Amino acid sequence: MSALYVDISVRAADALLAPQGHCFSHAEACRLVVRALGAQAQRIVIDLARIDDATTSAFAQLVLLRRSLRKTGRDLCLTGLHDRAENLFNVNRLDGVLPRQ
Repeated sequence: MSALYVDISVRAADALLAPQGHCFSHAEACRLVVRALGAQAQRIVIDLARIDDATTSAFAQLVLLRRSLRKTGRDLCLTGLHDRAENLFNVNRLDGVLPRQ
């Protein structure tokens, strides 16, 4: 058994959100969107370290979330991507629209 240790630097003006479970689904992304829009932080950091797999529609929700946040002078970034979730992220070339920490 191996452990995964992630060094996440979160500033005081950041809100750290993490999806539940091991698959990042559209429904879970929608729950994160609601939480992120309700947070008062300047930057939302979404920790995907526990996520092994993700759906394209979940990432699409994050793209829309970032667009909404940027309209209000806020931003979003991802951290902890790995396994199939990272492969999906890379295949869809999301690095240009969803920054990673």
